[in-house]
Amino acid sequence: MGVEIRLRGTAIACIANQDIQAGLAVKLVPATNTPRILAGSPDPDPRLQGGIYNVLQGAALPTVAEDAAAKYVAAFRVYNEKPPLYETLPVQDIGNSTIPYTLREFVAGQENLPADVTLRMVVPRLKEDATIPSGALMLAYDEGIYTVTSGCFVAGTYTIGNAVNVAVGGIWQEGTTGAVGIVFEQNTTKNTLTIKTG
Repeated sequence: MGVEIRLRGTAIACIANQDIQAGLAVKLVPATNTPRILAGSPDPDPRLQGGIYNVLQGAALPTVAEDAAAKYVAAFRVYNEKPPLYETLPVQDIGNSTIPYTLREFVAGQENLPADVTLRMVVPRLKEDATIPSGALMLAYDEGIYTVTSGCFVAGTYTIGNAVNVAVGGIWQEGTTGAVGIVFEQNTTKNTLTIKTG
């Protein structure tokens, strides 16, 4: 997994404003993307269409180093659907609205899946270094303890208790300027870094 939650903070629902690898640092900004459900995307959750999850928050990677606003840990939403998951299925036009084919439904009249459909047997949040697609519903975690995998932090030796901040692109690194947490643990065998944010 890109991020392991060791002590969970508050999970803030938001829309990914760009492709974001799980485990990177993000900041909360206004959502600039329409939830992908409206474009027949991988997120088959109709509650995003002005329903109970009318999400206006967006998540973005920091564009400057040591951005203290990038204090949230990016994570996938919780998937209640059971695999197999079919992503990017075409939409069916009914009147003025478009209704995506979701979950286990195949495209009407098709013997096989179209070439641009992604079939997942494992939910993305369980895969290491998985990327949350732009426009998808995601979670941004605040104060807590999180273990991130290689690719989410600058390689090197970390000292427990030292301050961490973020580099451009949301990569965690040691540093006191714009600090957003501390080093909790480093596992060089598994190549993971555990940080305490907040």
